[in-house]
Amino acid sequence: MFDVKKAPPRGRPFAVWRIVVWMVMLLAAVGFVINGYAAVVIGQAVLAMSDPVAAEMNPRIALAWSVGYALAAFATMAVALAALRWREGARKAMRVIALVLAAWAAWTAWMAFGQWQQLGVVLGQAGLPPDLLMAGTKHRNILFIGVLMKAVSVPVLAWLSWVLGTLGVRQQFSAPAL
Repeated sequence: MFDVKKAPPRGRPFAVWRIVVWMVMLLAAVGFVINGYAAVVIGQAVLAMSDPVAAEMNPRIALAWSVGYALAAFATMAVALAALRWREGARKAMRVIALVLAAWAAWTAWMAFGQWQQLGVVLGQAGLPPDLLMAGTKHRNILFIGVLMKAVSVPVLAWLSWVLGTLGVRQQFSAPAL
């Protein structure tokens, strides 16, 4: 009497890599906003400085860094969004971006670990004022948390780059986009 209609089979199964790509996209968005704002602030500071002060400090390097970082973060957001929309070219680009981000996280974690060690030596000296000791300890704890987060992100980003090249994921991208 009543025909039961079945839903069409799903073309793409649940994928953990999509969650990681979302995280990369969201973190890139945070970096874009922070560095975009920093570029505006530094740009206003450059315009307000006199020539001798600007020659001594050279804030244009910081401005170039902030603008470059904001552009790289924007490109990362665009590629991640395209990968989430099942674009084949974005899958290949996201593999490269994940490897670059893993290398960047490893290098910056190594640098931050060195700073953490140096700050520990400085804070271990006798005769530091209590307020300086407290501020230095807080900064050292923040550095350590950053090192841990970057150390965790390196294998996750390397895994993302690997999984985006596996046959199963490549086949998912070859299915027609929704």
